[in-house]
Amino acid sequence: MAAPQPLAGARQHASGSDTHGGDGTAAGTAGSQPRAPHLQDVRQPAAPGPQADHASPSHGQGSEAALAALKAAAQQQQSPNGVAGLAAAPAGGTPAGAAAAEAAMHEASAAYKRGDYGSTVQLCQALYSAGCSRRADLLLLLGAAYFQLGQYREAVQANDQAILLDPGLAEAHANLANALQQLGAADLALMYYASALRLRPRFTDALANMASAYLQKGAVVQAMDAYNAALAIDPDLPAVHTQLGDLWRAQGEAGRTAAAGCYADVLRRSPEHAPAWRGVGDVHREAGEGDKAIACYQEALRLAPRCADAHTGLGMCHKEQGRLAEAEACFGAVVALRPGCALALGNLAGVCYDEGKLEAAIALYRRAISAQPHFPEAHNNLGNALREAGRADEAIAAYTACIQLQVAAAQAQAPLLATRGGAAKALATQQAQRLSVAYNNLAGILKMSSRLAECIQCYEHVVFLQPASPEAYANLASALKDCGRHDEALGAYRSALSLRQDFPEAFANYVHSLQCVCEWAERPALFARLQADVTRDLAAGRLPSVQPFHAMAYPFPADLALSISKAYAQYCLAVAQRMGVPRLAHPPSMPLAPGQRLRVGYVSSDFGNHPLSHLMGSVFGMHDRSKVEVFCYALSTSDGSQWRTRIEAEADHFVDVSAWPAAQTAARMSADGLHVAVNLNGYTKGARNEVFALQPAPVQTSFLGFPATTGASFLPWLILDKVVCPPSSRHCYSEAIAYMPNSYFSNDYKQAHQEVLDRANLPSRTEIGLPEDKVIYACANQLYKFDPETFGTWCRILCRVPDSVLWLLRFPPYGEARIKAEAAARGVDPARVIFTDVAAKPLHIRRSGVADLFLDTPLCNAHTTGCDVLWGGCPMVTLPLERFASRVAASLCHATGLGEEMVVSSQQEYEERAVELGLDAAKRASLRARLASTRLTCPLFDTAGWVADFERTLLRMWDIHCEGRGPRDFETPPAEAPRGGAAPTLASTPMDAAPGS
Repeated sequence: MAAPQPLAGARQHASGSDTHGGDGTAAGTAGSQPRAPHLQDVRQPAAPGPQADHASPSHGQGSEAALAALKAAAQQQQSPNGVAGLAAAPAGGTPAGAAAAEAAMHEASAAYKRGDYGSTVQLCQALYSAGCSRRADLLLLLGAAYFQLGQYREAVQANDQAILLDPGLAEAHANLANALQQLGAADLALMYYASALRLRPRFTDALANMASAYLQKGAVVQAMDAYNAALAIDPDLPAVHTQLGDLWRAQGEAGRTAAAGCYADVLRRSPEHAPAWRGVGDVHREAGEGDKAIACYQEALRLAPRCADAHTGLGMCHKEQGRLAEAEACFGAVVALRPGCALALGNLAGVCYDEGKLEAAIALYRRAISAQPHFPEAHNNLGNALREAGRADEAIAAYTACIQLQVAAAQAQAPLLATRGGAAKALATQQAQRLSVAYNNLAGILKMSSRLAECIQCYEHVVFLQPASPEAYANLASALKDCGRHDEALGAYRSALSLRQDFPEAFANYVHSLQCVCEWAERPALFARLQADVTRDLAAGRLPSVQPFHAMAYPFPADLALSISKAYAQYCLAVAQRMGVPRLAHPPSMPLAPGQRLRVGYVSSDFGNHPLSHLMGSVFGMHDRSKVEVFCYALSTSDGSQWRTRIEAEADHFVDVSAWPAAQTAARMSADGLHVAVNLNGYTKGARNEVFALQPAPVQTSFLGFPATTGASFLPWLILDKVVCPPSSRHCYSEAIAYMPNSYFSNDYKQAHQEVLDRANLPSRTEIGLPEDKVIYACANQLYKFDPETFGTWCRILCRVPDSVLWLLRFPPYGEARIKAEAAARGVDPARVIFTDVAAKPLHIRRSGVADLFLDTPLCNAHTTGCDVLWGGCPMVTLPLERFASRVAASLCHATGLGEEMVVSSQQEYEERAVELGLDAAKRASLRARLASTRLTCPLFDTAGWVADFERTLLRMWDIHCEGRGPRDFETPPAEAPRGGAAPTLASTPMDAAPGS
């Protein structure tokens, strides 16, 4: 059993995601097994031990002759009562009997020395049966042979009998301990090693093997003491020097110098000691000197071609240098040499993981755990592989097992560590780091599974274990933010930044948390620093600290936002390339034949109770089945909602790929012969963009889920309209634009929420805590979309329309106090700012029509919420700026046919329009009435017409693909006269610069 090594590479950062940790192994771990069993008065060299092949060699002529002589002597000595007398032969039996017994013992010893353990057992058993059952030396030899054959229980029995016959036989005590250690009984083994040492205090092999037993228990300090005690007795023990060096090296950088000294001592005495060359290679590798390490490993293998630890070290070097195929070959060689070695299996599993061979990795990690159940790193890395395979519950169980094993080991060592000095302190630090990695990984999968309370508890453990770790506080803050506990999140981010001032990921998330609760005190300076950080990241070729989804709502220049998206797209491509997936098959690039249907695949994590499904619920079933065949690939498990159930039923093909690795999902899409794949996620939660990076379809487009450019070469199309992307905004996008004839935005309100059309179904203002006699300005957007310039405009509107209030959502609740304070600072009574809790979708839409006027947020508009209020009959005022997310509401308004009255071109016009409608009740009522009357006929809510336009857009994309000249911009013309109002004539709209840009 090898000493476990530190987990490597479990990434901790502000977003809480984790990459695959190392396999927890390294070449040449200390005390890999007990040395060869001891025979009385005979010094035996180290043997391959239990991981070696144990096929019994054929019996030699000497063995046959000894057996024949033994049989003849036994027959001669047969007594009248049938009891053989060979046992007494040395003390008085016949010379023939004594000679035969001694000849058999001599041949049994010779067979053992030449590695013929099967013959040894056969000879010893014959002697035992012939009456030599009370010879302790016979039982000692029999136990040693059983050990070498891996028959440890039989070895225990033989040595136990030897001790009963001769309690002072130190070798029997030591050999019994060796066998017990292999059976996992470390405590009992330690007891017998101690008894061997009482009988023979200078028994160095017993001390070395005692160290191995201590390591089996995780007791590193005691193991070091045992190795040093052996060397104090006999400094010329190369194997013990090497094992001590391995143990020092296992303590990380702090032990590396001591380890190098141990290996150097060996090579001065024995320059051809292969394990020492392997150890020097390990030191070089861990110091980042890969080429020197490779030379040392190759020298070790020249001296000992079957040196498994040298193969392991060489494999680690290849892995670290990105030569995964060579690494796999090395680790495979180790498994061939040690098929039952958990560490070898773990290393091979790790490289399979890196190659994207997840099922092979999972199987190998399970074999490693079967071989060594108390191997925490194998459980951790099994969890990583299961997580990547989408098997969340199994991953959680694996991480939990890892934590339980590590906690148990730490508790067992706690009394000792309390009384020890530097080495114990280093070990305690290492234990805390390993346990933190496991908690961090468990927290990550719990977060992915929306088990946020448990996730937070895990990150709190990490903070406790590593109070000086900025990553620990950043990850805790991220979980608190996701749970809506923004004030606590801000405190944790501040702790992270106090520990590491230059921590871009934590700073970016800190700024986002401030934005979520409308803490604007240092906003200009914070965004200036954030922009500088992102620019620096991009220039250095690093993944920017600001995610694309956050960047879309920030006052960044369009080119910077595009560069952020491109960087994340390149990361997805790199992930896909590491999978080593061959190029996937596509259908022929030929126009569809008569009667042939366009095969369209929608990919999303949001098929369920999510705004995307609320908007597209009817789309999948409304497709013209004579033209389009619909495939849906769900990246999340079913939530059992009505939306998920409906989509599953109405799509031609619905495939739950939530537990599939990306390569398998892409292969299925390719096998389904898709013509067009539609990415409904973009850079949103649950996305699997690496699936699209594998190019499973010849035409791939982004749509709806992510309101910004993806910057991805593997998503060369984006479906928009000319309000969202006028000529003046074309530079904001990397994609070819397919322009829909009306709004690109889909919704299902005409089918799903007919009850809203009857005002009798709307709640009264009193019922939702609003005054009946005031002008109600409303904004139901999340607070992160607010900015101080827009809020200042709102406050001026309230001041100019005295009989008015502002109705907002507690989204999140921690922002309410700050917003009221901001209002007071701008001369508005905070009581005029009324907050309401977030409501379920049906109530939210019904109450959206209660307000008089919706005030949109310019930097990032109301999108789904915009449809909510317009369908509810509430007009809005919106100011489109330059980028996608700032222009969606304008697209919605124009698609009602009333855009000219709701879309403005400047912040000043925004204020004037809102004041005008607030003061002029008749004008306000007229606009509301016209909006109410057009809901059933305007293009915005004509889902069936939208689906027909969308189909023609997808078909045109396929036709362009078949032309072979690559994607290009095009417009889908209206299928017929505009439904319910003329579509706007759209030129470039003059716009003010975005606030703060």
